[in-house]
Amino acid sequence: MIQPQTLFELIPPGKLRCVVTGKWRNDTPEENVRQRIARSLMEDYGYDAVEIEVEFSIKVGSSSKRVDLAIFPPQKAHKQEHVSIIVECKRDDVRPTDRDNGIEQLKSYLSACLNARFGMWIGAEFQVWERFKDPDGTERLEPASDIPHFGQDAPQPLTFDSLVPAQEELIGVFKRCHNYIYGNQGMQKEPAFQELLKLIFCKVYDEDTSTGEMRFYISNEDRRAEIGQRRLRERLNELFNAVKERYPYIFETGEQLRLESRVLAYVVSELQRFSLLQTEADFKGQAYEELVGANLRGDRGEFFTPRNVCEMAAEMVLATYRQDKWLSLRVLDPTCGTGGFLVAMMNHWRAYAYQIELNKFHDEGRAATRAADIVKNAAQRQLFGIDFNPVLVRAAQMNLVMHGDGSTNVFHINSLLPPGEWPNTPQQPVKDKIKLNSFDIILTNPPFGSKIPIDDAHLLEQFSLARFEMENGQRRASMPPEQIFIERNLQLLKPGGRLAIVLPDSILSNPGLAFIRRWILQRARVIASIDLPQVTFEPHTGTQTSVLLLQKKTDTELQIERETARPRDYEVFMATPQAVGHDRRGGVEYLRTPEGEIIEYVKEYDVSRKTANGQVMVERKHQKTKAKHDQLPEVALFFREWAGKHMRWLNG
Repeated sequence: MIQPQTLFELIPPGKLRCVVTGKWRNDTPEENVRQRIARSLMEDYGYDAVEIEVEFSIKVGSSSKRVDLAIFPPQKAHKQEHVSIIVECKRDDVRPTDRDNGIEQLKSYLSACLNARFGMWIGAEFQVWERFKDPDGTERLEPASDIPHFGQDAPQPLTFDSLVPAQEELIGVFKRCHNYIYGNQGMQKEPAFQELLKLIFCKVYDEDTSTGEMRFYISNEDRRAEIGQRRLRERLNELFNAVKERYPYIFETGEQLRLESRVLAYVVSELQRFSLLQTEADFKGQAYEELVGANLRGDRGEFFTPRNVCEMAAEMVLATYRQDKWLSLRVLDPTCGTGGFLVAMMNHWRAYAYQIELNKFHDEGRAATRAADIVKNAAQRQLFGIDFNPVLVRAAQMNLVMHGDGSTNVFHINSLLPPGEWPNTPQQPVKDKIKLNSFDIILTNPPFGSKIPIDDAHLLEQFSLARFEMENGQRRASMPPEQIFIERNLQLLKPGGRLAIVLPDSILSNPGLAFIRRWILQRARVIASIDLPQVTFEPHTGTQTSVLLLQKKTDTELQIERETARPRDYEVFMATPQAVGHDRRGGVEYLRTPEGEIIEYVKEYDVSRKTANGQVMVERKHQKTKAKHDQLPEVALFFREWAGKHMRWLNG
């Protein structure tokens, strides 16, 4: 539960604060990598800031060089001969083979610091090297999996309670893993993504079932030895077989891990120290979005719905219902993509359930445990997704697994097919679970575009919109998918149900599409219309979009309007936010003063950690963070206040 505090500070333009020294540094890609690694060294590995030097000067031959981060033993003078660990941080496009900034640079620094046993290099890859001395006195550097934590001579086998929740660095970890598979296994991006998904499933399963040492782990010794890498493969095969048994609707029985042993070892070494189950939903969502986004081409109108749009839509829809109904609402996204709207709904359910349980038991750990179980059960009963792309279906299932489950109800079908053609098999029980007039809430962002028209006469015959206001009852020969999905969504809703849908502004403003607006107004009430900034879906597409929130009219309402020949008047909530937290290139936009200074505040948040014996411990943490210039949370806040005054007719 994130609770921003009132302590604010201003960051000068082009600067960021060093987590080690507290001083301002230039805001560059390299510096951002260094600051994330420095924070991890302190928070995850346990090193104190007084034991770390930033840009520590050392002698390499006759030259002076600056080490990005140098770690020293406690109470030792910060001299070159006392350096114990060296860390070099590069941009994520710098390869280890780079002549000036690659792994050879780190090795030269280790050679010059005679007591430095470990070196870490982070760029396009993550590499750790360990120094050894042979009996004859010859020194050599060998690859390793990790550096030791504070107070340890070498990395120790991992248990569940030694894992740490990830933060912003998870984006880089996922990206490096995917790129390593792509570059070292000879796979195209999509198959590389599929193999990484399998390993993430193994990681999550290991966390969920571990009773001792983690199986998703490789030691420094095993990383260096062929037999050690083979042992890792055997453990991962066992994990993946268990994953297939748990998720038969996701993985086929014959599927195997296809990566070479050395590639498996790399991915495990990157992921092993983190707990994905205990990582905050925001960090998981952002990292997963980055990972999957690299594999979406957009040629079928497939673009991510930004997480803040998903969160706003889910919050607005829920605000139209009493809270005591939330966990019994049936929710669907018939074009779910990677499951962003479904995850957003689970996040709101979790926050609500946590607060209810905390008020009951006044125990944060117990409340977090019970809230997780409540959300899991609700998701398995009430949360559903459909997508036509099998890659996205699996991506959505993984996303839901990481956020508390509900993955059993994501199906691979074309949701525009006639319901009589929907499958009903043990793996795809669509007819049993997805029925017309059965959902309370639909949240969706359908594929857009005239380049992907629906022109199948068999499909179009299902929809009255295809003939609406046509002369002599003729049917339109083709329609863009977003127009047809409006009707399909209303067909799936219960009378009185709510639909939050992302639509191109042309539907709301183009004179030639006025017939669609008239069709909508005959069948639904417009609760809200949010005109999103043009940059919302940049850098993928500049299409101007809006979120339309509708309530399907009941049979009684339709009968009254037919008899009176006029709809009843009502108020509509409208908003035109100007900022969504990023610019046209996808770069983050932070909240600034008129002078251009970034506003920084202290964020206080709870981290739930599951111990080895299954108990949940809740730790309170504080972190300085920068506020995004994002007005969508304000829109949701203002809508909640507005809806509170109109709940009577909304629920009527």
